[in-house]
Amino acid sequence: MSEELRNKGKEFADFIEGLSEEEISVGNEAEFQRAELEHKKFKEAFHKDICYLCEKSHLSFSKKNPCIHWLLKPKGFKKKHFSELSEKYGIFQIQSYLRWVANEDAFAKNINDLTEEGTSNKIIEVTIKYKNLEWSFSCAESDYIGHAKSKHSKHPHYHFQMRIDERPFINFNDFHPPLSKMDVINLEAIRSSPNKVKQRFSFGEGMSDMFNDEIIEHVLDSSSVGENDGESAFSIDSMVHANDGGTLDGDALYNLIEEAKEKGVTITSLLHKLPNSTSKVIVSPGPGVVEQAPRSGRKKTEV
Repeated sequence: MSEELRNKGKEFADFIEGLSEEEISVGNEAEFQRAELEHKKFKEAFHKDICYLCEKSHLSFSKKNPCIHWLLKPKGFKKKHFSELSEKYGIFQIQSYLRWVANEDAFAKNINDLTEEGTSNKIIEVTIKYKNLEWSFSCAESDYIGHAKSKHSKHPHYHFQMRIDERPFINFNDFHPPLSKMDVINLEAIRSSPNKVKQRFSFGEGMSDMFNDEIIEHVLDSSSVGENDGESAFSIDSMVHANDGGTLDGDALYNLIEEAKEKGVTITSLLHKLPNSTSKVIVSPGPGVVEQAPRSGRKKTEV
C-alpha cells in the first residue's frame, strides 16, 4: 500500500509539473481562499473557547469523538488517547491546527520549523508552542519508509512529543503514529517535485517563512528599539567599517545614533546613511523563538 501511495504522489507531482504558471497561480489562490474561510471559522470559535472542528468546548473530552483539540489538554485526556487521535487525523491536519493555535498567541515565533536548527536526516521537524503547551513532530527517512524489522513500525510513520509546563507528557518514542494516505501522497509529491510542490500552512506560518529577503528587509526597516529583546523573534547584529582604509566619521555616527533614538528605530535601519562606510547585518532567530526539540544549535543568516 505504501508503494502505491508513493506512486500516486509522484503522479500528482508530474501533474503539477505539467501545469502552466497561470494555472498554478489560479489553483494556489483557490486553495488560499479555502484556507482563509476555514481559518476565519477557527478564529471565531477559538476566541469563544470552542473547537471549530467538533463544535464543543476546548475543555470537553469524549472517548467517542477523538478531536485535535484534545492536544490542548482538557481534563480526561491521557497519553494513551493520542493513538486514537492520530488514527483519525493525519500529521498535516494536526500540525495545521496547532500552528493556528500557536499564532493566536504570537505570530511565527512560536513555530520553529527552521531547517538549520534541526537535524539533517529529518523530512519533517517542527516544534510548536502555545502558552504552557509544546508539541514537536519528527519524521526521518527511515520513519517514512517504515522499519522493516520492527513489529510496531513497519508502516510509514512519524514521532510526536508533547510537553506541559516543560514536563514530559508524551515522548517521541511512546508511539509510532501512522502517516495517513494523504500524508504519504503529499510528502512524495513534495519530494518528487520540490520546486513546484511545496507544503504551505496558510495562517500557520512559522519561522522558516520569515527568513526571506522581503520579510528580513521589513524587519530591519520596522524593528523598534522599544521591543522587549527577550521576546523578540529576530536577533539583529550589525558590523560597520570604513572604506578604503579610512576612518569612520565619529560625528556622523553619533548623529545617526541620535536620529535612531528620536525616531524610535534601530541604528541598523539607518546605517546606509553613514558616509564612506560598508555595513553588514546578520539576522538570526531571536531569544523569543521556541527552541526545536531536539535542537542542534542556532545558525545565522547574513543579509
